[in-house]
Amino acid sequence: MTSSPVQMDRRLLDAATTGDAVTMKQLAQHDPTVLLGTSPKGNTCLHISSTHGHQGFCMDALALNRSLLSAVNADGETPLLTAVASGHTSLASFLLRCCRDLQLSEAILMQDKDGYNALHHAIQSGHRELALELIAAEPALSEAVNNIDESPMFMAVMRDYEDVFEKLLEIPSSAHGGATGHNALHAAVRNSNS
Repeated sequence: MTSSPVQMDRRLLDAATTGDAVTMKQLAQHDPTVLLGTSPKGNTCLHISSTHGHQGFCMDALALNRSLLSAVNADGETPLLTAVASGHTSLASFLLRCCRDLQLSEAILMQDKDGYNALHHAIQSGHRELALELIAAEPALSEAVNNIDESPMFMAVMRDYEDVFEKLLEIPSSAHGGATGHNALHAAVRNSNS
C-alpha cells in the first residue's frame, strides 16, 4: 500500500490558485517533492491550477513533474477532468495533448465520482469543439455511461449536437443509453430530430 499523501504546502496552494508559477518553481527548486503535496480533497497543484484556468502554471508544473497528469483527487478527477468541468477548454486541450503524448489513456478515460468522463463534461457544458477533439483523441470515451446511465451519445442527442452525435455513431462500441431506460433514439424523437 502507498504511504499517506503529503499535505500541500500553503505557499504552493496559494501559487496554484493565483497562477504564480515563479513561486511554484522556487518551491520545487528547493524541494522537488513539494509538487506532489495534496489538499484535504486530494487535489494537487495541477488540479487547483486547472480549476482556475492557469495554463502557464500548468505548463511549468508539468515540465517539472509529468506524473501530476495522472493524479486523481477524492472526487475521482484528473487535472484534465477538472479543467473540462471548470470550462477551461484551451487548457483542457493542452492537457489532453500532454496525456496523448505520454500515452496516458487511463488519465483521459478517468470517470469522476458521478461517472462522468471528460467527454460527458464537455457535452454537458456545451463545448462542442472540445467534445469533438476528445472523441478524435480517445474514441473509447464514447463507451462510458455515468451513474444515471447517460452515455455521451445520449447527452449529445439531448442537446441536438448533430456533429458530435455523428462522430460518436462512427465508433461501433459507443454506448447509446440514457437515463430511465431511454436511449439516443428516444432523445432524438423527444427533440423532433430526424
